[in-house]
Amino acid sequence: MSDFIREVDEEYRQDQFRRFLSRYWVALLLLVVVVLAAAGGWRGYQYHRQQQAEAAGARYFDALDALPADPKAALAGFDALAQDGPAGYRTLARFRAAGELGRTDVPGAVKGFDALAADATVPQEMRDIAALRAGLLVVDTADAAELGRRLGPLADTNSAFRSVAREMLAAAALKRGDDAGAGKWLDAIEADPLASPDSRQRAGFLLGVIRAGRPAAAPATSAATPGDAAAGKAEPGVPPADKREPGAKPAEKP
Repeated sequence: MSDFIREVDEEYRQDQFRRFLSRYWVALLLLVVVVLAAAGGWRGYQYHRQQQAEAAGARYFDALDALPADPKAALAGFDALAQDGPAGYRTLARFRAAGELGRTDVPGAVKGFDALAADATVPQEMRDIAALRAGLLVVDTADAAELGRRLGPLADTNSAFRSVAREMLAAAALKRGDDAGAGKWLDAIEADPLASPDSRQRAGFLLGVIRAGRPAAAPATSAATPGDAAAGKAEPGVPPADKREPGAKPAEKP
């Protein structure tokens, strides 16, 4: 009896499965086709991106190779790659073009780095690096207000590049003769537990130079110097010769 019940149950399940297939076979077929098409499309997209990356890499290294012999052609290659290359190579080409332009055209290089720093499509860390590069190009020529606008946000406590920005601001302040301003930034580096040992060592050295260069207050003297005596100056509490009482005798020497 148990075998008979089992056979009937199996027949029933097979019949239900055949009915399901007869009713939904079209939808199942479409689902299989869609899955296969999606998998094939994804693989094709990956292959296309790989081909684009390889082509962009070849263009980038061609421009690098052209730099020593023909800088203008190399810059043109970087500019072209920055226009139509993949996202990563676009950013890399823009950085390299601005860096090379800094050798001959500082305002143009600063403009390129500023554009990178203001581009919301570029990762924030790369934008901060671009702002640092622009600040480094103008640190010797810009006034305190411009440097504060450029490097002040990067010198903030939450910035990953705060030590570098603070060193640049301190160096600019020292060049202007602003020891107090330089000391503020150098003190911030020394007090930062996350600053690198090299940054803290440089900050300590510069602070020592600043403190050593300040003139010390002249010490007060309690007795007349030989030069004062020669100039006719009396010791404190002893009236001058012309101001002694009439009839007073000079003190005898022992």
